[in-house]
Amino acid sequence: MKRIAITALSAMLFSCSKNESSSAVNENSERAPQITYDTTAVDSFGPGATSESVMAKINAVAIKREKDSLAAIAKAQEEKLLKEKAEKEAKEKKEQKTIGESKPETSPAYSPENSSPN
Repeated sequence: MKRIAITALSAMLFSCSKNESSSAVNENSERAPQITYDTTAVDSFGPGATSESVMAKINAVAIKREKDSLAAIAKAQEEKLLKEKAEKEAKEKKEQKTIGESKPETSPAYSPENSSPN
């Protein structure tokens, strides 16, 4: 019984106490500067809205620039591949040339006359 009375009394004290946190919030909101935005929403039919023909021109220019940049990237990659291929071929020719100079031209060749039957 004592526990119930103590619990009820403490609940009543807490519920009737002065709420200081709300006053602190009010003070902070008064000190905070007003926020002003430098942008405004523009309605698609309102003044200042961009017309469809202008947007189509802007998009066409953007698409052309994108295609040009993609073509430039593809061209650069193709040139890189061609350069690598040319370097590889030059290296192979150089190796063939050094192999040809180090070994004599005559090499044992297979001929059916020299082979023995089993």
